[in-house]
Amino acid sequence: MSSDPPGADYLDAIFAAIRGGAAQLTAMKAWLGSAQRAASSSSWRFQFLAAARAAHRRAGAYLDETEERLRRLGPDDQVPAPLDQLPRNVAAMRADLRAEEQHLHRLETEATARHEPSSAGARGKRSAS
Repeated sequence: MSSDPPGADYLDAIFAAIRGGAAQLTAMKAWLGSAQRAASSSSWRFQFLAAARAAHRRAGAYLDETEERLRRLGPDDQVPAPLDQLPRNVAAMRADLRAEEQHLHRLETEATARHEPSSAGARGKRSAS
């Protein structure tokens, strides 16, 4: 007994998940750009970074959903064209997401490092007295 191929709704869900992931990746990049432009001591910078982190989580969830749905279509070598291109495209999106995550981590580390020395310096001055 053969299983019926997925219906149009299933394919629509795959494309909706891809669009959702792409939209969240774009949003993450925009938030990271805002964080880079914000003054290093600005509380806005931390808010932009938090928004970027949230967009990163949502993008990852969309890509997870997409990959799971694509696996259910069957082995890559049995998926008909043009759907056979989707796993490679989603993998490229995943690589882009990882690169942006590294960028986010660098900005978070930089923002935290710039924020902490002022309080550490104050403690050092008190202990030196």
